[in-house]
Amino acid sequence: MAKKEQNEFEIARKKRRKKFAAQRNRKFIGAVLILAILCTGIYFFIEEDVAGIIGDRIASSSSAGAGFPVDTSGTNVLQTFEVGENLGVLTDAVYYLYAENGKQLLSAQHNFANPIVESAGRIFLIYDQGGNSLFIRARDKILFEKEFEYKIISADLSAEGMLSVVTSAKRYASQLHVFDSDYKEEIFTWSSSDEYVVCASANEKTKTVAAAALSANESGEIVTTVHIFTTEAAIELAKKEFKGSSVLSLEFDSDGDIKVICDNVAANISREGNVLGSCGYGSIPAAVMNLPGREGAALVFDRFTEERATEVLFLDGKLLEAKKLSISGKYICSNRSENNTAVYCSGKAFVFTNSGEHTATLGSEQDANFIEIIGENVFAVTRDQLCKVEK
Repeated sequence: MAKKEQNEFEIARKKRRKKFAAQRNRKFIGAVLILAILCTGIYFFIEEDVAGIIGDRIASSSSAGAGFPVDTSGTNVLQTFEVGENLGVLTDAVYYLYAENGKQLLSAQHNFANPIVESAGRIFLIYDQGGNSLFIRARDKILFEKEFEYKIISADLSAEGMLSVVTSAKRYASQLHVFDSDYKEEIFTWSSSDEYVVCASANEKTKTVAAAALSANESGEIVTTVHIFTTEAAIELAKKEFKGSSVLSLEFDSDGDIKVICDNVAANISREGNVLGSCGYGSIPAAVMNLPGREGAALVFDRFTEERATEVLFLDGKLLEAKKLSISGKYICSNRSENNTAVYCSGKAFVFTNSGEHTATLGSEQDANFIEIIGENVFAVTRDQLCKVEK
């Protein structure tokens, strides 16, 4: 059949329809792209807490009342901590936040008899060890408060903001409670009748919980058992025993593996309970620096009485020995950040990368009781001052 010829009018109408269809497609694609960009922006805004960052910048922009040193005489400082890029100070009655320029951003009472602080990114947890209460807050607001029926043994705030709390219990030696990062509900509970759970941590990415418990075997030897659970089905995935070892710290690293620090061995274990790497040592660490959501760890050993030196052991991502070094002077305090480790000994702060490379030696007029690293700055709490340690 011969193809019907189109007149000029039909050809023009067809071209116009194609043009309108192309315009509609471009508008649709543009709308989809705008929506995708908008959704990504909203996610980034919430995930990175852009509003909180902006709020901190505004709060610290005024120079009124700003500047180091800050007088701390008459207060009993218990801990220092980092919240975002701000410096936190916990005392026996009050907790403070300071901006990098010394501006006080927050001052509030906690009303706890034995307060302990844990921080993660831009939020922090304060709990009453031996008491019943805890709260999680950002600089500008309290995010979660809870009073437990039984006494709190320990609590942990993961890198993602998940909360793990170990309490005593009526019919059990101890009980573990885990809350997601929204703090809307308790997503996991576990009780042990014959072991004493010392510490626990959760990982949101792998939906895994690890709990370290102490018990004694038939020979009377102390045993640390790391129990690994999934929050999805509330079942135990694996467990790993460390005979003759008492746990000091337990955290997840960025890969979702578990960093276990005991009094005589450090080990990195997988979600399946396999040992990925370990390092033994002959004496109990004077300090353990084991950050949640970060690779590796650092241990400090006080050798002052025998060798007049402090030993620092740097562990890599598998908790194998990366570097061991000796610092002259009596060990006083230490701390670790995302990129740096600082150890304070007899009037000097020695700063290293987290792999153990020495980068700076700093001094202060008074000995530091606590030291904190924020960015490239080192802060110290002395007998009566909160100060920035100068090079």
